[in-house]
Amino acid sequence: MERPRAVLLLSHGLGEHAGRYAAVARDLAPRGIEVHALDHRGHGRSRGIRGHTARFGKLVDDFDRFAAGVMERAPRDVPVFLLAHSLGGLIGIRWLETRPRAELCGAILSAPLLGIAKQAARWKTALSGFLSKALPWIPIPNEVDPAELSSDSAYTRSYREDPLVHDKISPRLYTEMVGAMRDAFAEKDRISLPLLFVVPGADTIVREEATLRFAESLRGDVTVRRYPGFHHESLNELDRARPIADLLGWMEERIGGGMAPGGEGREGGRPRPEGE
Repeated sequence: MERPRAVLLLSHGLGEHAGRYAAVARDLAPRGIEVHALDHRGHGRSRGIRGHTARFGKLVDDFDRFAAGVMERAPRDVPVFLLAHSLGGLIGIRWLETRPRAELCGAILSAPLLGIAKQAARWKTALSGFLSKALPWIPIPNEVDPAELSSDSAYTRSYREDPLVHDKISPRLYTEMVGAMRDAFAEKDRISLPLLFVVPGADTIVREEATLRFAESLRGDVTVRRYPGFHHESLNELDRARPIADLLGWMEERIGGGMAPGGEGREGGRPRPEGE
C-alpha cells in the first residue's frame, strides 16, 4: 500500500494474537486502510508468561508505545482509528481514558470486556484474590470453549489448531481485569472521540448488557451495532460480511467527511441503534 487513506491500530483479545486478524486486514486493504497490530505481552509471539501481567497498566503502556510508533511513521494528514476486541477492547478503553491522543479520529470496540458473562468455577473466583498475591503468575485455564467464539466451524477449528493461541489466564491478570473494568466505568467521561460498538447478541463470554450500559452512558458521537445470534467474535462469524461492511461504512463516513483528528465535527446525541 503506497499511501493509506486511513491507519487502523488493532488490539486483540485474551488467548489469541494479532495474526488472527489477517482476514480483517485483507478486507480493509482494498479500501486503502492500513492495519497495524501487536501481540500483547503473554500472547502470540510476545514475551512473558502466557495470559499474565503484573499490572493492567503495563498492557496499556505497551499499546501506547506501539501506537505512538505507528502514528509517528504515518503521514500526518492520514486519519488514525482503533479496533479493539474483548480484552483488547478493555485495554483500548483504558488507553483512551488515560492516554488520549489528538491524532486518533475514532475507535471501534468489538465486544469490549466490560462485564464477564463466562462464569469461572467458584473455587477460582473465591481464591482469585489470595492467588493474585501468593501465586500471581500461575497459569489457570480460562474455560473459554472455541465453539463460543464463532458459529463458523472452520474458524473454530483453525483456532484450536493455532500453535500461538493459548487458553490461560493468571490470577493476577484476572484481578487486574476486574479492577480495570471498574475503572473504565468510573472514568468513561474522559473519552470524547467517535465510537462504534460492535455487540454480538449471543455472546457467552462478555456481557452484552454491560457494553450497552457503557455505550448508553457516553456523550457525543456514539454508534451501536447489534448482531442478534452472533457469537463473541462478530468479525469472524459466518455472516462476518455484515459487521465488516458496517465497520467500513462507519470509517468511510469519518474519512470522507473530513473528520479532523481529535473528533472535531462530532455529532451529538444518544447512541445510534443499528440501521441508522
